[in-house]
Amino acid sequence: MASTDIATQKTSIRGLGKHAIMPELRCDDEYLLNYQMALSKFLREKVQTKNINIYKKKVEPVFKKKYGRSPKSRHEVRKAMLKEPAYQWWACLRRHLQEQSSSFKFPIVERQVDSLSEIAKNYRKKKGLGSLKLNNKIPYPKYQTAMDMHWMPGSYHTEVSDYDVFSGAMYDLGGLYIGTGGKMGPYNDGPGWAAINWLNKKYPKFSPKKILDQGCTVGHSTLAYAEAWPKAEITGIDFAAPVLRYAHARAESLNKKISFVQSLAEKTDFESNTFDLVISSMFLHETSTKAIKELFSETFRLLKPGGLMLHIEQPPFHLMKTVFEQFEMDWDTHNNNEPFWGPMHDLNLVKISSDSGFKKFKTFEEFCPFVIPQDDKSIKVAKAGNWFLFGAWK
Repeated sequence: MASTDIATQKTSIRGLGKHAIMPELRCDDEYLLNYQMALSKFLREKVQTKNINIYKKKVEPVFKKKYGRSPKSRHEVRKAMLKEPAYQWWACLRRHLQEQSSSFKFPIVERQVDSLSEIAKNYRKKKGLGSLKLNNKIPYPKYQTAMDMHWMPGSYHTEVSDYDVFSGAMYDLGGLYIGTGGKMGPYNDGPGWAAINWLNKKYPKFSPKKILDQGCTVGHSTLAYAEAWPKAEITGIDFAAPVLRYAHARAESLNKKISFVQSLAEKTDFESNTFDLVISSMFLHETSTKAIKELFSETFRLLKPGGLMLHIEQPPFHLMKTVFEQFEMDWDTHNNNEPFWGPMHDLNLVKISSDSGFKKFKTFEEFCPFVIPQDDKSIKVAKAGNWFLFGAWK
């Protein structure tokens, strides 16, 4: 397994976890991706941190002078900040970094995609630990097909070759690792482990026997659940076949027993009262208001009595302290082809869950510490940072 030394994670793509279907990197590939890590760290730690000073010293005083008050919403902050050259420079470079990520990784995956597909095929032919069930008749949702999500060409569902795994390889090849400086761990399963850590401390007797991971993509956090609850029957679902083919091969090569199923989260074929835990990681903001209402209702149907719905996300706007913080967190809505990011964080999830059948007093909004998985299977609690957890017991 790759080193999880924090200093190494922040400077080199070599810390990214290895497995049988991970694209291989040449020296020049490493240089390009390491450059991206360095630029991402520079923008995050040296430039973005100055945006608050621009707001406090220039934007807010000018706004107060003109309107006799401070901005009341993230929208007013954004409109004013967009006029500032320093902010424009940061925003342009961050957007460029996201688009550049795909342009760097695309040729790396393209030159070996045939061999990656063969690896995935071979794992499916074998009688392995887990399984893969695809369904080419499910309708692809507009909230995913209307744009290239995260500026990744073809998004996560496009197929152009036999047994296509291209988008799975693109997603797994350092996107989250580069963007966070490795702070989600070598296998990018930090969000899952954060939820596990919180559950073990908050509900030490909770030991789910059947788990459903919604919107699992390549199974980053899905594998964390398999590690934490080795006796559990775990299913990961996603609407996109390329990421599921990749996820299955990845899980098999890492000796994890997962059943992957191609399905919409808002409409599944599973029987009612099947799962003890229905969970997702950074998934809700990639859907739509209609989809969230439907998947909450579907989750209520799927959960056993006493089961738990749990979603790992960034915090909603009503739990942020200032409109400037809301403005900063809303960047992806306007710049990263994630148009539902802002609207989702405006939603009243408590009401939606209540309308779906969950009792209001069994619903919660909490924060859990950010954790970094280590090589020895321990987790290191970060000095700063939290995940937002939205959940409800049935």
